[in-house]
Amino acid sequence: MRTGLIVFALTALAFTGLALAEKPLVKPYAAGAPYGGIPIWSPGEKFVAVSSGTCDGNCPVYELYVFDDGRVVFNGRKGTSKVGVWNKKVEPEVYAELLTTLVRTKVLDEEIKRKTCLKGRSVLTVMRSATDAGDVRTVLLNSGCEGYADLVREIEGQFISSTGVDRWLAPPK
Repeated sequence: MRTGLIVFALTALAFTGLALAEKPLVKPYAAGAPYGGIPIWSPGEKFVAVSSGTCDGNCPVYELYVFDDGRVVFNGRKGTSKVGVWNKKVEPEVYAELLTTLVRTKVLDEEIKRKTCLKGRSVLTVMRSATDAGDVRTVLLNSGCEGYADLVREIEGQFISSTGVDRWLAPPK
């Protein structure tokens, strides 16, 4: 009977996820791009960014960078109406507002504990420039985890609305 309970508990944990924390990391320039290759930013550039990953279903896969001079770089990878690298310009204040949100939420400065997680949900990578050498501070937030879902919704929503790329994210019809 006791062995059955232990097996059940371990199985339940495997399906729902453990209560863990994702630690923010600083990655060197060459390893900082979410999908590998040469990063979109150059050493010394100040930016904030989000990158959405695949999920079970139809989730847009993209990277969205906002630089301190107002440049916006969108890289649509899959499930977006714009595929490839697209550029636009916003007011430099947008960068400041997005950076303020990242600082206020402490998402890149502290461990944020997560609780149970649903399988197959997309993961949002949140990033900002860390050093003049091009290093990047990054953290992964699973949108299906209790403790992360509201953060993902707030941060990703603000990036999309502040930059006006919502039409670029709409899946192709």
